[in-house]
Amino acid sequence: GAANPAARKLQLDDDLIGETMRRVISHEIGHAIGLPHNMQSSSAYPVDSLRSGSFTQEFGIATTIMEYARQNYIAQPGDENIRFIRKIGPYDKYAVNWGYRVIPDAETPENEKPVLDQWILDKANDPIYRFASSTGYDPSSQTEDLSNDPVQASTYGLMNLKRVVPNLIEWTSTPGEGYDDLEEIYGELIGQWARYAGHVSTNIGGMYQSRKSSDQEGVLYTPVPKDYQQKAMGFLNEHVFSTPDWLLDKEILRRIEHAGALDRVKNLQSRMLNHVMGADVMMRLNETQTFDGDDAYAPLEMLEDLRRGVWSEIYEMTRIDPYRRNLQRVYLDNIKSLFTTDETRNFRGSVDIKNSDIRPFLRVELGLLQNDLERAQTRISDGLTRAHIEDALIRIDDILDAEN
Repeated sequence: GAANPAARKLQLDDDLIGETMRRVISHEIGHAIGLPHNMQSSSAYPVDSLRSGSFTQEFGIATTIMEYARQNYIAQPGDENIRFIRKIGPYDKYAVNWGYRVIPDAETPENEKPVLDQWILDKANDPIYRFASSTGYDPSSQTEDLSNDPVQASTYGLMNLKRVVPNLIEWTSTPGEGYDDLEEIYGELIGQWARYAGHVSTNIGGMYQSRKSSDQEGVLYTPVPKDYQQKAMGFLNEHVFSTPDWLLDKEILRRIEHAGALDRVKNLQSRMLNHVMGADVMMRLNETQTFDGDDAYAPLEMLEDLRRGVWSEIYEMTRIDPYRRNLQRVYLDNIKSLFTTDETRNFRGSVDIKNSDIRPFLRVELGLLQNDLERAQTRISDGLTRAHIEDALIRIDDILDAEN
C-alpha cells in the first residue's frame, strides 16, 4: 500500500486481484509439471533493481514463479512503472527446458545425461539459475524475501510499513462496520515486520550453500562475511530490539484491544533474540572463527554487540521502558536456558551445549554485564529502571550460582 496506490483498500480492483490469482495458479501448475520451490531465486537480483520499472517489468521480482516472493516490498513511493507481483522468470524456462526438451541424438535416457549435465555447467556461475530450498542457516535461501541484500531490503520494507501505519484506519474502515478488518490487517503488518527481521537475523552465523557436484571447483559452504554479519546485527539492534514506537499507534490499538501490545512486541522480539542466541548459531560462529581467524565474526564479538544493543540504556545512562525491560529479561532467560539445557535439537541438527565453548562465552558476557549493571545502578535515577537493574543482578547471580 505504501508504494502501490491500488493496494490501499480492502476490495481490490479486478485487474489487480485477477493478476494475483493468475500468479498463484501458475505457481501451482509449476508443481504439477514437477517444479519444486526454489527459495534461492530471489537473491539473484540486486536490491535496487527491484526499484526499477524497466527491470521489474522485464525480469519480475524473482527468477522463478516457484519462489515464495509474494510482492515487491522494496519499491518505494515515487518509483515508477514498478511490477509488484511475481511472474514466470528465466529460471522457469531453464528448468522446464532441462526437464522436457527432446534430445534427438540421445537414443536412451542414459545418453541424455551428458547433455543435461552440460546444460547445468553452462549456467553454473550465473546466480539466475541457482536452486535451493530453505535451510534456516542460508540467508540467500529464505521464504518471503527479495534481493541479494537482506539488510537493505528489510530497511526498505520497514520504511514502507512505517508509511502504512498512519493510514491503516482509513484504508481498512467501512461505514457501518466495526474494526475487525483493522485488527486483521494490523496483525498482518506485524507479521510482515517479523519476516523482515527474520530475513536479517539469519545472517548471524549464516552460511551460504552452493549446489555442486564433485567435478565442479569450490566448496559448498561459505560463511556470511564478517562485515555483513555486523551490519545485520546493527539492523537488529536499531530496528528490532529497540522499542517500535512507530508500530504502537494508540489510535489503532485503542480500536482493536484493551491490552496486548506489551506481550505482542515481546513475543516478536523474543523470537529474533532466540535465533541470534541459538546454540547452533554460536557453534557455527565458533567453527568459522577456528577456520578463518580474524576474518570471522567471533562469538564473543557477536555477544558483545548484542549485549550493547539489548542493554544500551545502561551504557547511555537512560531510563529503560517496559518493552525493553521485557526484552532484557528474555535475554537473561535465554542465557539461563543455555546453562540448564545440555543439548538442543531442531531441524538443523543437535548441539552438545554442555561440552562446547558456549557456556564459557556466556560466563564472560554475564560477568561483563554484571559489572556494567552495578555501575549503572548508582548513576540512573529513574526508580523503575533501578528496580529492574536490581532484579537483573539477582537473576545473574542465580544463573551463576546454579551453574557452580
